[in-house]
Amino acid sequence: MSIVERALKKAQAKSPKPDAREDSQAVQPEISADQPPPLEQRPGAPVVEPATRTTDPKAAGGRVEIDLKSLRSQGRLPPEALAHQTEEEFRRIKWPVLNAIAGREGAKVTVNNVVLVTSAIPGEGKTFNALNLALSMAREPDLAVLLVDGDVAQPALTASLGLSMKPGLTDLISDPSLDLASVTYATSIDRLRIVPAGSRRDNSPELLASARTRSIIEELSRNTSPGVVIFDSPPILATNEAQVLSRYAGQIVMVVLADATEQRVVNEALSLIDRTKPVNAVLNRVEPSLVSRYYSHYYYGYGQGTSK
Repeated sequence: MSIVERALKKAQAKSPKPDAREDSQAVQPEISADQPPPLEQRPGAPVVEPATRTTDPKAAGGRVEIDLKSLRSQGRLPPEALAHQTEEEFRRIKWPVLNAIAGREGAKVTVNNVVLVTSAIPGEGKTFNALNLALSMAREPDLAVLLVDGDVAQPALTASLGLSMKPGLTDLISDPSLDLASVTYATSIDRLRIVPAGSRRDNSPELLASARTRSIIEELSRNTSPGVVIFDSPPILATNEAQVLSRYAGQIVMVVLADATEQRVVNEALSLIDRTKPVNAVLNRVEPSLVSRYYSHYYYGYGQGTSK
């Protein structure tokens, strides 16, 4: 155990447990504590009109007001008191992801700009991480960001944004008369667009495995350039959809609930995805400590550039 790890362990033993964010379905503890997930739009952002039609040709579905207060109350954004700290944490997460897309700083270039955010089991905070990572990336002045709710079985992100009754990903795949723009929504956050999950369908694994889905995701990738496409994916061990979606991603971010998810569960999930792609892990909901103010987030690659 390193000096930093010993210091973390000692400091965390004295720290009160933070309030949980998102519903959690914890397993027995067995993973080292890393740092959480979060981020929100900074105060003073320009106020825009609520959901109306937009003139953005890449987002003809409409316009969505990102209600920060509502999202914070739902646990989709961190409390205001933690906003700055978690904003810094998401910077640490996004830059290795962006470096891999651009092939900067020695990172292996990914096959595309599609990032799949997933977890082994429900309740680990993947939707929280997907949303906050998208918001952090949208702060980059030269990038477009497209956030897709790929959790078609349990579309929590779609519901949080008030898009449950709107056509989305599954409708686009099922109906050739629809085009990408018709299910894409501009938002009140500059450079951020949304694609909701769409109608729930019993054959969604087969839909996602279709040639049309591959073609759609390739189009998403091309249309969001320079930029990033972030998929909020279902948990890998809960549904088949996540395994299918991982085929199309250039890299994968695995969210792990600190001090809850067993290592064997994480390993089982990793065994089901393409390990030749960069897979990075984020430890979520780590107890705050004196040390974590400085070493607040560890972000590590798993099997990057290898077949292990």
